Amino acid sequence: MAVTEQHMLLGANRAAHALGVRAGQSVATALSLLPQLVVFPRDRPREAALVERLALALAALTPHLSLIPDGVLLEVQSTLRLFGGIHALLHRAQALARTSGVQVRTGCAPTPGAAWLFATSGLARRHALQARSSAQQLDRLPVASLARLLPPSLHQSELLQALGIRTFGALRALPRAGLQRRLGVDLGRALDRCYGDAPDPRPWFVPPEHFLARRELLQRADEAAVLMAAVEALLPALRGWLQLRWQAVTVLALRLRHEHGREPCPDTRLRLQLSAPSRDIAQLALLWRERLQRHVLAAPVYELALELEAAVPHGGTPGELLPGPGRQDGEHAALLDRLTARLGSDHVRRWVPRADHRPEHAQRVRSVGEPPPAPFATTAPAPTAPRPLWLLPLPLPLASDALGRPRHGGPLRVCSRAERIEAGWFDGALVRRDYHVAEGPDHRLRWIYREHPGDASSGGWFLHGWFG
Repeated sequence: MAVTEQHMLLGANRAAHALGVRAGQSVATALSLLPQLVVFPRDRPREAALVERLALALAALTPHLSLIPDGVLLEVQSTLRLFGGIHALLHRAQALARTSGVQVRTGCAPTPGAAWLFATSGLARRHALQARSSAQQLDRLPVASLARLLPPSLHQSELLQALGIRTFGALRALPRAGLQRRLGVDLGRALDRCYGDAPDPRPWFVPPEHFLARRELLQRADEAAVLMAAVEALLPALRGWLQLRWQAVTVLALRLRHEHGREPCPDTRLRLQLSAPSRDIAQLALLWRERLQRHVLAAPVYELALELEAAVPHGGTPGELLPGPGRQDGEHAALLDRLTARLGSDHVRRWVPRADHRPEHAQRVRSVGEPPPAPFATTAPAPTAPRPLWLLPLPLPLASDALGRPRHGGPLRVCSRAERIEAGWFDGALVRRDYHVAEGPDHRLRWIYREHPGDASSGGWFLHGWFG
């Protein structure tokens, strides 16, 4: 395979390179050498999108990034100690790039220009942390490397080589006044910025307002494993966007574009709604894996896009020395999200409180996919008396002895004062009850009630719930 622009080869993979295909050849020459060569035209918008996605992924290492046409510049002086030094940080940068599906070459230097030249040069050693060692390595670079710093009309590397100037060191040794008269001031200024003799300010990368990342598959995919690999390549960019924007995910969407058969096949849109805001891409990957494994594809997929539909401000979660309620809430939310991804939102339900004192109406069952109720519908005062864990679907009538005391498997001992519940006048289902906690011969606690004296049904006892 090879990439072309204006009928010229920009680069080729290893297989084509081994058979004589080289950058700079014309397409006709390359095809004459290798007829089976597959050529792809250069797509600059897609390259820019890939560089932006790489920058978002590398935001896990530093918030100070700057984009250039073919790469990303990172200011890592402030985070070196955090990641254990330059070698550990570079190793992690390579790992993030691989996870994102990008192959990168790294360079490290005190100045942006020197770091970029080291990364794109053929030097065996591409890292220099001190200004002195960086200058020594720059001195050995060929003047042809100026093409990576300046446009062709300014670097004039061919003229310099014709004059016998082969390296940066030889160029820098020339008198600056004569160099500026003959070649202009831009060349000297570029050298000064690389060597740290002049400031080289760069605009910091600002993430887009809305996160949307696309990935085109190399071949049509009809298996969940292939789609999941593509999703995992997009998740590091999502994490970087969330960190730079101080946000956390609440709703994610995955759009699958299908190959058309005899009839057009519309895109598939899958939504992932979290029960609690999250930045954990490992958790998101697990949820997408569960979701994709149970989804039946309408047709093979050739492209997918990950889009953030909803997010909330989130400043990060501080670490805890000892387990606390926050950790338990996070584990509960993670379990609920995983069950929803595996079974579907219509098959996972939860209790939602209602502003009603009647026990049988005090809560309702909702699907986790339903939007939350309005705030006023759930703000009922908390009961002061204990409530049972298990409420019976219908109250069970109890027998009574001659003195009117309740029995259930034997005589019941009333353990609490009466709790009066009187409500329901507003919907025609008025109840007037006195609730008690009672203990039976088996020492299990029951929640029983008796209708308010004076009602038509008063006098009888009912079992309404069991305590755990």
